[in-house]
Amino acid sequence: MIAAESTELFVGPRTALLQVVRLTSPTVAGPVHAHVSGPGLHSPRHGGSLVPGPFGYELAIDVSEHPPGAVVPAQAVVRSAAGEESCTFSLVVGSPGWTVHLVGHVAGDAPFPAVRAHLDLALTDPAYRFAVTSVELLQPYWDTFPQHRSLLLRLISEGRVEVVGSESNVVGVAPLLSSLPSGPSLAASSLAEAERLVYASFLESRSGVVAPHVMLPIGSDREGPNPWVTAIHHDWSARYTWPRVTCSLPRDYYVRGSVPVPPAPVDDSPAAVFASHAARLTGAAYPAAALSRAAVAHPREAFDLQSDVISRSLAALTSTVDSSVVVWNPSSSACTDVVSVHLPFERNVHVESDGVVLPTLVDGVTVTFLARDVPARGWRTYSLVEDDIDHGWKRGYGTEIASTHYVLSYDPIASLVAVDGPALEAPRLVGPVSVWHSEVGERMVGSTAFTLWNEVGHLGPSSLYAVLGSRSPSSGTLPSVAPRLALAGPPLGPVAPAVTPVFARYWLHEPAPLGGLPANVHLEVLGPTRLRVVAVSDGPAFSGVVRLTLPDGWSASWDSLPVSLPAGGHVSAEVRLVPPRIPGCHPVRATLEGLPFDVYDVALLTVPEWDGDEPVEVLWVASSPAVVSVKPGESASVRVVLASGAHGDLPVQARLLSPRSSWEFAGPFCVSGLLPGQGRLSLDFTLSAPAWATPDTWAAVVRVAAGDLVRTTAPIRLEVAG
Repeated sequence: MIAAESTELFVGPRTALLQVVRLTSPTVAGPVHAHVSGPGLHSPRHGGSLVPGPFGYELAIDVSEHPPGAVVPAQAVVRSAAGEESCTFSLVVGSPGWTVHLVGHVAGDAPFPAVRAHLDLALTDPAYRFAVTSVELLQPYWDTFPQHRSLLLRLISEGRVEVVGSESNVVGVAPLLSSLPSGPSLAASSLAEAERLVYASFLESRSGVVAPHVMLPIGSDREGPNPWVTAIHHDWSARYTWPRVTCSLPRDYYVRGSVPVPPAPVDDSPAAVFASHAARLTGAAYPAAALSRAAVAHPREAFDLQSDVISRSLAALTSTVDSSVVVWNPSSSACTDVVSVHLPFERNVHVESDGVVLPTLVDGVTVTFLARDVPARGWRTYSLVEDDIDHGWKRGYGTEIASTHYVLSYDPIASLVAVDGPALEAPRLVGPVSVWHSEVGERMVGSTAFTLWNEVGHLGPSSLYAVLGSRSPSSGTLPSVAPRLALAGPPLGPVAPAVTPVFARYWLHEPAPLGGLPANVHLEVLGPTRLRVVAVSDGPAFSGVVRLTLPDGWSASWDSLPVSLPAGGHVSAEVRLVPPRIPGCHPVRATLEGLPFDVYDVALLTVPEWDGDEPVEVLWVASSPAVVSVKPGESASVRVVLASGAHGDLPVQARLLSPRSSWEFAGPFCVSGLLPGQGRLSLDFTLSAPAWATPDTWAAVVRVAAGDLVRTTAPIRLEVAG
């Protein structure tokens, strides 16, 4: 049996297009001749034999009498050495004029061989064009291979490479797009199969498109170019007129294709919203570098950066409002939610709004109340008024607590829990339980505490931020809330890396340092006693000094190299070393001075052992605590001791990795130090529980990096004890 189906493929000149009908049959043999007949359809009855294409036997049909989308009853007749066969089918008239843009792409921080493979293909085949995504992370390749900068810039100027991402000074161009998704992998065993995959993706992607253009980003941006992309580009254009399939850049799709460029995503995080308001009202600089870094940083570092920005911004904003408590709303709609503020010491107070006393919970130094209708991206002020009334939790009875929206009951016989109302994940409460009431809500305490706040229709964290204001608790009337503009304010976020000096090959462990690197330095090992030092500029012209730090017993042809670099330039110099006869690992360090902070690279050189003993470990964790426990209001050190068998000092950085719920208590995220050769170094983190902290336990580890070397401690239990 033969089968026939219409396609969206067209051949022939654009003034006399012919639509391709696909014919398949398991029985044909020898030369194949075919024709299709139907109302207003024309195909040659005595044409030459058909040649199989990527989609089977392909027969060109004149459908010019019908508009695109018309459905025409048709019959296909096929003659071959096996005889004559026929079938009927519905021919759907296709739509010519489509273009499929195949976009090869590679991330700027992909493995270096992957980036180089895309460059090599572009040099080998002029038809190949590709996008570099994550341009803000391109600097690793940019710095490590400065000799490729001119090539990359030339390809960009020729329209054969396009950068995608946020604006960056790495290549000095303004990206059109902020991001680019991955696409089909084209994992095919033949060119025909790859072309069928592209055609299927085209059919799937074109629905709902406003212009006759489809963009197909090909493959992952962590790998080299797909081997079929250029082959499809060349073979398809030799076979078909429409749709065009071509190697393209995103710019070709959005600009030439008359497709609207998607707007860059707006940072609507609370940090960005508060910072923009604070910058406008106080004159402080918007913390662009900190928020850009947070967008690509480790989640813990992003949390720390955003928390820092929020804290500084709210302090600046609150200083413009004269009130006991200011509640800020970063969301785009008005919000009612429960909020808390922490007093410096315990006192009896209640909350008032416009002279109206609000239900208040005072739990130690924490004051909790319901903030109603806080305006979108605005604030509402409240007064703290001293009194002699107990606004704390009061012991209740029974096995049930309730809010306006939920009822939570505890069954001591079954121990899991029944919830009335909307779906609610049942809390894990192990009896016996106790019930407590307050003016604001109710809670049930077993092995853990579960609180239902009155008049709040959700159980997630509050989206409002309450800040203790500039006015002390008083019984005075609510003052005017008109903001007082300041001439200038303090920075709204950090402006430099928290840990310095910065490791030159930072990308092995983290994204680019806060604010980027205006210049960098690299050590290349050319041999046991030969190094190449490369200094590069990633911004304006730069002048500085590269200094070598050698282990004891080593000497070098030079130990200080003044460098003067034009914008985007680089310079290199070889160093000849004379090693000692002491076997083991010897760190050689190059430090670039002249920036606001030093940048260093380190090479680990080895003097071979001669007695066949096991080599000494270069870096290890000598000790770390098994448990660190504090009570609310206390702090304790989380000390990790590192040791080294290297014959020279090693700069190290250590990061504390722990669950999200511990980040307010355990930190900082990263600390650094200089580990002495064949010595030890103590690095301290802190577990600090504020007075209002509730008991909790977390598992944490400390990950240590010294150049390329990475070590991790055994798990550490962090605990806030009851």
